[in-house]
Amino acid sequence: MQTLLQDLRYASRQLWTNWGFTLLVVLTVSLGIGANTAIFSMVHGTLKPLPTPNPEQIVVVAAMTKGDETGFRYRFSFPALQDFRRQADRFSDLFGFAIDQGGISIGGKAFPFMYGEVTGNFFPALKIHPAVGRLFESGEGENPGADSTIVLGYTFWQKRYGGRADIVGQQIRVNGVAARVIGVTPPEFHGPYAGLDLEGYMPLSAYRYDDTLFTNRSRRSITVLGRMKPGVSLRAAQSSVDVLARRMEQQYPATDKGISVRVIPETEARPTAGSPLAQHNPEFLLLLLAAVVLALACMNVANLLLVRGTVRQRELAIRAALGSGRGRLIRQALTESLLLAMLGAGGGLLLGKWGSDAFASSIDLATDFPTLLDFSFDWNVFAYALIAAVATGLLTGIWPAFRAARTNAGAALHDGARGASGGPGRQRVRSALVIGQVAGSLMLLIVASLFMRSLQNAQNMNIGFAPDHLLNARMDPEWAGYDRQRTNDFFRELERRVQALPGVQSASLAFSVPLGYYNNAQNVYIEGRADNPDSQPLVIGANMVDASYFDTMQIRIVRGRAFTESDDEHAPRAAIVNQTMAARYWPNQEALGKRFHTGSPESPLWQVVGVAQDGKYVAVYESQIPYLYVPLAQSYSSMRVLQVRSQADPDELRARVEREIHALDSDMPITDLQTMQRALNGLGGFLIFRLGARQAAAMGVLGLILAIVGVYGVVSYGAAQRTREIGIRIAMGAKPTDILGLVLRQGVMLVAAGVAAGLLLTLALARVLKRVVLMASATDPLAFGGVTLLLTVVALGACYIPARRAMRVDPMNALRHE
Repeated sequence: MQTLLQDLRYASRQLWTNWGFTLLVVLTVSLGIGANTAIFSMVHGTLKPLPTPNPEQIVVVAAMTKGDETGFRYRFSFPALQDFRRQADRFSDLFGFAIDQGGISIGGKAFPFMYGEVTGNFFPALKIHPAVGRLFESGEGENPGADSTIVLGYTFWQKRYGGRADIVGQQIRVNGVAARVIGVTPPEFHGPYAGLDLEGYMPLSAYRYDDTLFTNRSRRSITVLGRMKPGVSLRAAQSSVDVLARRMEQQYPATDKGISVRVIPETEARPTAGSPLAQHNPEFLLLLLAAVVLALACMNVANLLLVRGTVRQRELAIRAALGSGRGRLIRQALTESLLLAMLGAGGGLLLGKWGSDAFASSIDLATDFPTLLDFSFDWNVFAYALIAAVATGLLTGIWPAFRAARTNAGAALHDGARGASGGPGRQRVRSALVIGQVAGSLMLLIVASLFMRSLQNAQNMNIGFAPDHLLNARMDPEWAGYDRQRTNDFFRELERRVQALPGVQSASLAFSVPLGYYNNAQNVYIEGRADNPDSQPLVIGANMVDASYFDTMQIRIVRGRAFTESDDEHAPRAAIVNQTMAARYWPNQEALGKRFHTGSPESPLWQVVGVAQDGKYVAVYESQIPYLYVPLAQSYSSMRVLQVRSQADPDELRARVEREIHALDSDMPITDLQTMQRALNGLGGFLIFRLGARQAAAMGVLGLILAIVGVYGVVSYGAAQRTREIGIRIAMGAKPTDILGLVLRQGVMLVAAGVAAGLLLTLALARVLKRVVLMASATDPLAFGGVTLLLTVVALGACYIPARRAMRVDPMNALRHE
């Protein structure tokens, strides 16, 4: 212990004496560890398990339908959930939920309210305990007509009720219906849906979209989670549900045929098991990029330590001559490198905290939902930073330490040794480190360029409608207790008033907006088409719109007609399909006049009256999928989005539209009152592209800085070590251009070797990049060529500075150089 303290004191004195060197190393390490802790905190926050005992036992049990392109069919019906509960012997419990947005009345005014409808065993299975009151119990609310009760979310309870415990037992109104508050969730629990901070929980009996929820096996509305029994593996759980899925197919072929079931770790099924985001999450790639930045920082520090070791050869030789053994010298060198790494870790934590906070504050999810992005630092982040610091200290210090311990005392104490370069071996190591820095930097820059290309391609693609000059506002009069007739009257009058506003070109109503958070899909049975008896019916995305929708959204009708006011509840049922649906299900035929059922084969037929151009509906990166539209007047929805197209900036129209809504009902809740351009920044739009490009670009810039510093340092140091040689060459008649070429040659060779290695490294990662870089080729020649040219030019510029300085060496001073 005393020896360790001596080493620490000596290392501290050395670093304080050489404060410039210390500052440079600490800043370099801080950049590397800061990038790593920032990325790790974001990934950890995204994948943080649910706050439940043994969270590794929690899985999503997802029903998968072959050929489902909508991503909506991962849910279960309540009867199917009951069957799996009774027979899934590898699970201690199976439980479920559905997410809904409604309205809650407080003080006579309705507010938007995001809540979950959950099975009675939801909280017991998660082993969640209340902050106050009680939570639902097994079986509670799992039958129609059950008492209406509600559990409040902790954040909502604090925000709306000031944390008053006497709220328990009181009646509040949700969607115009009285519900009794029975408890509040604990502060650490925000709900089962990643990214949402749910404001409350109600039993399944409060489900308001289908009276047959508890009996209809076709009504697949419940996301199912399970807790595996202790010691049960994922493979064993999967085998169990495979057997059950086949059994359900045999018992209920009309509803369960063609459905397979997957068991997925809960953290790998976010935000939902059916979401394309669950398949394209770039967490691994981001951690890899951050690790590359740390590796570049380590290479830079190792180079600096090698240079410093050369300068300290005489000191080390004297210590060796006085009796210090090789082990003591190695330990002292490692102590210094570890101390530098720890100082860098402190700075890295500060930079990482600043970076993650800045990143979180810059994310705009383009919604009024109560969202939760938790990138806070906890013991996991601190442990990660500590491990990174120790690894950095060892990796950067081990080779310089061994080189220092091998110092030849006699040679080092010779007068000429002070000007030695440290030998060709040490120079080769420094050159290899710089090659690695250039290679890593090139890889980072190419990945960043691919993400930028992906964002550019997404923003420039044809999404099937015109998002400019468009304003959206979502409302659901049922939140305020309206019935069907009153809801229709409200929207009819609102649309009339808004269309009369100055500057408004058109206004329309629809259930959903393209690429938004609310989407719909229908089981479709095409007349005259023989469906495979062993598969599920077609699942096709659908929207309910009014007669003005296609004009307002500027969606082109390529054949047939758009909806008109005459397509009301008394008229024959009319439908418009997109080009993909027309071509896929009526190939080489005219789709106009064709008919299909939705929901069930016994439902009334819809007749195709028009074909609309293809577009993007759920996610901007989706492939072309079939889609259909039906008139709102013939397919009721209380929740609707008002779309307003204006001649001027739609932001200027926002206040006037809001006034018209509140002139009809001063207490009407409005959500997502925003321009369509902002709405496109959501999860289904450009958000994932922006985040990927921003993070990759930050890693690329850091890598470029570290690589350029490394190239400059090695070339500059090499030129300084050759000062006597350069002076002799100049004295013998060498021209400045000869000296320039002499110094540049070393830099050019290093840069060329680094670029070649970087290209090979990036190409080796092409398979990984293909999975996470959407809408851009993983081997995009423009990205590869442009970045290679940029790095080469900048790196050669870094070489040119010391080369130009070498051209100006005074031969007389150079010949006296040490």
